[in-house]
Amino acid sequence: MPYKPTWKDRLEDAEPYIGPAIAGVVVLALVGWLGWHTFGPEKSTRSFTAPPKAEVDRLAAMRRVAGEAEVLEKTYRRALESGVSAETAAAMLDRAIEKQRELMRSEPAVSTEQAAKLARLEGARGSQRSRAALARSRELEKEALAAQQAGQGAEAREKMQEALRLQREANANATKDEVKDVARESRLAREVSGAEAEPLHAAVATALTLARSAIAQEKWEDAQNAYTEARKSQAELNQRFPATRHADVAALDKIDAELASLRAAGLAAAVTAREREGDAAAQAGRAQEAAASFAAAATLQREINTKFLKSRFASEPRADDLEVRRQTVLSSVLLGRAVGLDRELGDALRRRQNSAATEKLWAALKILEKVAAEYPRSRSFDPALQRKLAYLALRTGDLDTLQEQVFTRLGPLPGTTRLQMLKTEVPQELYTRVMNINPSRNAGRGLPVDSVSWLDTQEFCERLSWVLGRLVRLPSEVEFARAWSAGGAGAWSADNSGGRSRETGKSPATPAGYHDLAGNLTEWLQPPLQVGETAPVAGGSYLDPAAALKTLKVTVGEKSERARHIGFRIVIEPGVN
Repeated sequence: MPYKPTWKDRLEDAEPYIGPAIAGVVVLALVGWLGWHTFGPEKSTRSFTAPPKAEVDRLAAMRRVAGEAEVLEKTYRRALESGVSAETAAAMLDRAIEKQRELMRSEPAVSTEQAAKLARLEGARGSQRSRAALARSRELEKEALAAQQAGQGAEAREKMQEALRLQREANANATKDEVKDVARESRLAREVSGAEAEPLHAAVATALTLARSAIAQEKWEDAQNAYTEARKSQAELNQRFPATRHADVAALDKIDAELASLRAAGLAAAVTAREREGDAAAQAGRAQEAAASFAAAATLQREINTKFLKSRFASEPRADDLEVRRQTVLSSVLLGRAVGLDRELGDALRRRQNSAATEKLWAALKILEKVAAEYPRSRSFDPALQRKLAYLALRTGDLDTLQEQVFTRLGPLPGTTRLQMLKTEVPQELYTRVMNINPSRNAGRGLPVDSVSWLDTQEFCERLSWVLGRLVRLPSEVEFARAWSAGGAGAWSADNSGGRSRETGKSPATPAGYHDLAGNLTEWLQPPLQVGETAPVAGGSYLDPAAALKTLKVTVGEKSERARHIGFRIVIEPGVN
């Protein structure tokens, strides 16, 4: 029901007019009387000029508008206190504001008081609009949530968009900071963006499902078209709604990779086919044909890597592997020749035909140099063979001397017909020639090498095997026991050694012709199994009393141990190294 003022309200509203009206009448009467008596015809001959009519009208209009503005503001405030509807109060406030603006337009110079009054009225209207917009925004949000739960996505989006618009309007019109709700505006903006992004997200999911289905059916063109649609929707989603959970740069990269894979699928199949051809040719011994197939496969793979970098088929390691296989198959023929020369080299060394052995050595080294230069990535390249040949190349001038030093010290191992064992412990002179180093703490050319670990003895045996063309190793515990004889009379012990090792071959020999099996240095032996951290040592040393050397003593030492009382001797087999 529209607001109706009472008689009392009307009387109060008229009060501003009564006083000015009475005062105006009195003033006019006094002015008329004074003018008549002062300037009348009988008092003076001067004529009287009245104020301009326009000015009088303007002042009267200003007083009227001022009164109306005052009445409208009071009426609005009484209506607000009486609980009228927001629409009615807003209409009354709009009229008061318009009347106040009319008053200010009629004044030659706007007073501070009138400007403050207008600002107060407009602020009240802003707060009123803000509260109304906020209330409606909250109602629409609830309606949007209900529509969303009911599966009415389009309606839910529309209501949420309107709720956001009203919240922004409420924040814009609010005059007090506590009325503003920036957090809610941000939340609604995210929800609106998410809702608006949902159709695009659904389009991406649908397109991806179609693409995978097409791939399963090997319908490559359909799959490519579906992935293209998925990419278009995902790119739009990322651009328009970057702050939503559906925005996904990684998803776009995955789609690009799938598209690239589809385009590269034909090339990838060709790579696989050429690779299989190469494998078959290599197994059949057709090296050149195999190399050509691997090279073609590598070229196709590099094309994939260049043109379809994001494809699942792009692979630098695969291209590298194909090149390695090409080099391997080509180098295998040359390396086979080198291996054959190595066998011939070993045969010549075993027969002590060192000149022939040297010729084979240089020929094999030349092949290895060619392989290293032309096929550096070949898997057939044998570092062990290279190391062996490089070592022998440094020893070509010492082959005769080394062989002579070894063979003059050998004796048949008792109980066998094929094994020979060094009659003495390895002297420092021989060890130094083979290893280019002498670790002994008790130094002397004829003294047995000491302070060697079990690992050092293995390297010595390997190198000497290369020189002799025969397998060189440590004796086993059984073999050592066969050569050892009871008693140990005259062995270098704590009683006669002077507290140090003595020259090899100077102690009394056993019936089999071996020296220092008991005493002088304890000797490393070959364990039954190569694995493990320990190895046996046997024979006692110059640190043991003579009585202790009358029985064979075998203990265990750490393979990495180096002690001044531990040395070794070797066993040589007749077979090829």
